[in-house]
Amino acid sequence: MKYLFPSSASRFPSSAFCLLLAAFCLLSTASCAAAPSTNPPWTYADLRRLDAASDAPAPAADLLAVYTRLAGDDLQIRLDLLDLTLSDDAGYEFQLWDEARYASAPLVVQIPAAGRLQLIQPASVVSPMQARLSRDPALDTLTLSLNRYFIGRHYRFDVRTYTPATSFPEDEALDIRSDDPPPASLAPLLIAFTDAFPAYTPAQALRRWDGAHTGPTGERHGLRQVLLNAERFHVPIALLDLKTPPGLAALDFIGATARLRQMAQEGLLILPDVAYGEPMDVSMGFSRRASANFGLPLSPFVYATAQELVPGSNAQFVSLPDASHLSRFGAKRLIPLAVQGEDPQADLNGPSLAVRKALMEAALSPDPADLVVLGGSLPHSTWGQADRAAAAFAWLAAHPWIHILDGADLMTFPIGAEDQPATNIITGGIDFPGFLPLPDNAISDSAWQTYFMLSAPTSDALLSKLREKYSDQLSVLWLASDWAEDPVRATLCLSKFCILSNEYFFAFIATDGARLTHLFYLDANGPHQLITPSYQFIVGLSDPSTWQLDQGEAADPSVLPGAFSDDSETWAAYKPVTSASAITLTSPDGRRIKTFRLTEVGLTVTYQVEGAVNTRIPLAVDPQTFYFASSKPLAILSPGSWTWGPDNGLRLQVHTDAAFTAQGFTVSTPFLSRPENPDLDYPPGHFYPFPLSIVTIHAQGSFIVEIVPLK
Repeated sequence: MKYLFPSSASRFPSSAFCLLLAAFCLLSTASCAAAPSTNPPWTYADLRRLDAASDAPAPAADLLAVYTRLAGDDLQIRLDLLDLTLSDDAGYEFQLWDEARYASAPLVVQIPAAGRLQLIQPASVVSPMQARLSRDPALDTLTLSLNRYFIGRHYRFDVRTYTPATSFPEDEALDIRSDDPPPASLAPLLIAFTDAFPAYTPAQALRRWDGAHTGPTGERHGLRQVLLNAERFHVPIALLDLKTPPGLAALDFIGATARLRQMAQEGLLILPDVAYGEPMDVSMGFSRRASANFGLPLSPFVYATAQELVPGSNAQFVSLPDASHLSRFGAKRLIPLAVQGEDPQADLNGPSLAVRKALMEAALSPDPADLVVLGGSLPHSTWGQADRAAAAFAWLAAHPWIHILDGADLMTFPIGAEDQPATNIITGGIDFPGFLPLPDNAISDSAWQTYFMLSAPTSDALLSKLREKYSDQLSVLWLASDWAEDPVRATLCLSKFCILSNEYFFAFIATDGARLTHLFYLDANGPHQLITPSYQFIVGLSDPSTWQLDQGEAADPSVLPGAFSDDSETWAAYKPVTSASAITLTSPDGRRIKTFRLTEVGLTVTYQVEGAVNTRIPLAVDPQTFYFASSKPLAILSPGSWTWGPDNGLRLQVHTDAAFTAQGFTVSTPFLSRPENPDLDYPPGHFYPFPLSIVTIHAQGSFIVEIVPLK
């Protein structure tokens, strides 16, 4: 039957009128676009035909898939289109035959770009047939509903799409039959993200979880949007580097680990065990230990941030030259990472047109090993934006010809290449001090954690150089770990540092600034860290333009370089003098004297100074309890003292006769239930590195500080 649409441009309404008319039709119930249906979701069993994405001038005229099903009193035919908006200038024609009324001449339904559809029956047929149309621009679908009782049990139909500029079909799907089986091939899709949750302060955690103006286009962005929509639309995703102690601890702090556990149990999350540093067996052990302590299962998959192959694993996510196929190395499955280009994968209207075309190519490919991999670095991806995440996940879930792979699928998906990993990542140039093997205690764990942070792979050469400035602390941690195995009394000073220790305490003092960089305590339960510089946990939080790589430990202005780091004369070269159980350090001008004295119950620090002085004391009591257990620190402020430590472990009390303020990172807790607010004046603790609390002393003249662990 000839296409009956008007071909003259004068017969088509103006663009503005088209928009108005289309909007009216959406609100109408009679033969125009109806409100979204409450029918159940379409399934793979309803699918009848896939059609290659073409170069049709109007994406709304480009067919991707055709479905049929019986729903109540209706026979429903759905079209998946490359893209559909209310202003699209495309029309559609259905011609349907059956073995009864429409055996010799078809039932014809014509759908113009705007206006009411036309139902044309053969002259020989008298039937109260009615037709309804539903357009869904969000999902790019068009659904035609016909009264099923006036159509025979067996039927076939043709679909054609048109634009007013041409008199011939732009696309067509012919001879679709009621008993056609679904297509044998689907579009395999893997969604996998790296940099899933790089958060080292409460401020970073909130920003990476539900940040304001943080996405690639300046919109609200965060891991929360990805998890929320993956769960809402039941779309499996992989978070490749999430299971590190810092990442899981930060997520637990904001209350997100319960959601991770639930989604993992439902098969919606692939969470590989992570080798986030070298040696891989040590970092992998930390990853698995943290996972177990936060209630997450071990994984058959692994991921290495350095992109090296992990020995002994059966399946590994890794960057491959061919990102469209799984590869192998011996018996190991190699699963490709997404190639992240400049164009966004997730748009406001769902996946980009390039992604949709790639998915259809994979669905129609004769190679069963063809695969589409999406995702990439989450902070640089539009998948984390609230509006785009919802649109993209909804679109993928609503198209049954797309098969989104979960963990079980990945273990059986066919291998299609023999490629080896390829990487441009620069590994940090930090070497461990060489004191191996380390004793098996909590201080050694801190040493490894610091080493992994400083040597983490990065493509930022400037950051790598900055990290090198803070590598000397690894030797301090090793010395303290060794002391914990054989505690001895020592009072000694060299040009750059002093060590003060007895059977219970180990103190390390840097002579520049007379800073107590580290303090440890030993009891029957083993060693406990009490005080540490912030750069044990993270460096590089400040603006790179402020870094001064020729300034040693002062290279990063954001770091807190230990306890009794004064606001003035922070890096002055103090002169040390030792005595029994004490070390006294005098400033170059002789106007400031700090004395550190160990007792059996703690450390006493005496300041002899005239005038005002502000100094800080960073507390990190047993930091490994933060990384490997769901434990929240307890903070107690009382007149003259501040107590800080795990709620179920050792605590540290700082007592002073000077005026002081104190705050821990937990001050951010009330803000975590709400999205980040850039207009809110967050407290200082919101920006402290995990797991620090900081006491700031505001003295007028000499004062004393006593630091005592409480069992």
